[in-house]
Amino acid sequence: MKENPFTKRSKILEENKDYLDQTVQIISKVFIEVIKNNGKLIFAGNGGSAAEAQHMSAEYVGTLVTSNKRNPIPSIALSTDTSFITAWSNDHGYEDIFRRQLQALADEKDCFVAYSTSGESGNIINAIDYANSKGIKTISFTGLKNSKASKKSFFTFQAPSEETALIQEFHTIVGHEICSIIDKAFS
Repeated sequence: MKENPFTKRSKILEENKDYLDQTVQIISKVFIEVIKNNGKLIFAGNGGSAAEAQHMSAEYVGTLVTSNKRNPIPSIALSTDTSFITAWSNDHGYEDIFRRQLQALADEKDCFVAYSTSGESGNIINAIDYANSKGIKTISFTGLKNSKASKKSFFTFQAPSEETALIQEFHTIVGHEICSIIDKAFS
């Protein structure tokens, strides 16, 4: 008989609840510092991770809870500029697409938030390297395996799974908990 997929998820959550809570607290502190210093949250990812980057950025510009009336928080997902993405990748390739956008948009007050289930995406690694060279805080959301992103980022949430779907689900859970803390801090 097949294991109930929700039992599997519940077990992972239960076994990792302290790590998940610590992650939320650490990243929330970084985001609060960035926001208080008039910085931006700049998100990026590829594929499903691009969708997650857009989702989380929207929560900051908007709000996690619609009844919350806080001011918008400066945030952008780099994957939303399809004209730039298609022009640059056509002319120069895809490896430096996020680095180029960071050159145009980011400064040392900001935080670059990278989503990569593998933690090995070349364009994400190049963007992390650029951000680090400019004193921009780097936060990565990856899977369980140690990766280039996890080694190079200021802080990395390594989702407690090696399965892409579960990694992405944990990224959303942790992301929503961070948003909840930010919403309360700036309401």
